[in-house]
Amino acid sequence: MTIRRGILIAAVAVVTATQWGCASLEKPFEPVPSVPQDKALVYIYRQPSFIGGGVYYTVNAGKQPLRKLYNGGYFPFVADPGEVELWAETESRSSVTLDLKPGETKYVKGTVGIGFIVGRPTLSVVDAAVGAVEIKECKLVPEEKAAAPK
Repeated sequence: MTIRRGILIAAVAVVTATQWGCASLEKPFEPVPSVPQDKALVYIYRQPSFIGGGVYYTVNAGKQPLRKLYNGGYFPFVADPGEVELWAETESRSSVTLDLKPGETKYVKGTVGIGFIVGRPTLSVVDAAVGAVEIKECKLVPEEKAAAPK
């Protein structure tokens, strides 16, 4: 009886963390309508998954934080051509380096692996054909509002 009760409590805790631990995502995936010819487009996404569902992390481009990447979320990043490092960190760090060309579209997939205290982020570049299909399951991560000046 005690083991069953413990399993039930753990299951409720996981479901609660998954449902309450993430941001309110916006509308389903829509391609960016237009990108300046001298820029590149990177879609950063994370497919919905029960594993690590309540874990989120900020994706950065160099020293610039872009947005938090939530379970089932995506966001577009319009970048200057050239080399850019995208990275994320919880208790460990994951990064990918892209060599972007003008007019190019790339897909970077985020996942969460098992960590000691919290899930570990993993970023990987995926083929455009794969990314274009997988991102359709995702919803837009809203831009964070700047805090009002005090």
